[in-house]
Amino acid sequence: MPLALTIGNFDGVHLGHSQIISQVKKIAKEKKLASAILTFEPHPIYFLRPEKSRDFRITSLAQKLRIFREQEIEYVIILPFNKKFSEISAQDFAQEILSKSLNAKHLVIGYDFTFGKNRQGNFRFLENFNFGLSEISPLKNSEQTCSSSLVRRLLAEGNVTEANRVLGRNFAIQGIVNEGRKLASQLGFPTANLAAKPHIVKPKFGVYKTKTFIPHLKKSFSSITNFGIKPTLREAQSEALFETHIPGFCEKIYDKKIHVEFLDFIRDEQKFASLEDLKTQIKLDITKLDSRN
Repeated sequence: MPLALTIGNFDGVHLGHSQIISQVKKIAKEKKLASAILTFEPHPIYFLRPEKSRDFRITSLAQKLRIFREQEIEYVIILPFNKKFSEISAQDFAQEILSKSLNAKHLVIGYDFTFGKNRQGNFRFLENFNFGLSEISPLKNSEQTCSSSLVRRLLAEGNVTEANRVLGRNFAIQGIVNEGRKLASQLGFPTANLAAKPHIVKPKFGVYKTKTFIPHLKKSFSSITNFGIKPTLREAQSEALFETHIPGFCEKIYDKKIHVEFLDFIRDEQKFASLEDLKTQIKLDITKLDSRN
């Protein structure tokens, strides 16, 4: 089937990516082609610069595929990125993969797209082939170019509201709830705990207003999430943890999957002089859930 195709990592699938995807769908409709995305797994940074790969990805593959599905792309093609693939020349990539294997008839690419061994290929290089071509200009957000690197920086600063504006949706994590030591329950604030996955980007340590979706209940709940190492406790953790408290929620959800969206930053994580001081602060944090958009 002939394709209108875009190519890239699409980490985060931010508004700049969404602009490209919208153009692919538009051209596919106009030219009676199927709309498609060509992406790579793992992200090339894991192979090319493994020292930079920790705390890197904004979206897991599963999250990315769900967003593509929501954006109504017809086909997603995932190529394995490995040593052999990294050595394919731009000429062979365009001729053998794009043209022959995928039957691409029109390519939509971002302004900074490069491909092939040593990044030999770009928009001008593709003009030598029999493709329709569209190059999408950068999208600005508050005078900054929408990019995955911008989202990572904003999250590291705790600026989730601005990160969400760049993404066009709320930054989210998902995973299986772990059974911890139940110290939060002893304080009167039971939490659903998610381990911080090493390859996923981390927000700044602190307390956040969140929204938690529990798939097996098919319900969303207003929640508060602390990300950090619990410094007030006698034995602070060495590994950071997401702890989500849903006010008024009593059901046990250990070993259940949850999806937590980050809406706003409330305060930095801090060490309190006593557990009573911590309890008082948590109560204050919870009152802010209804006072912020």
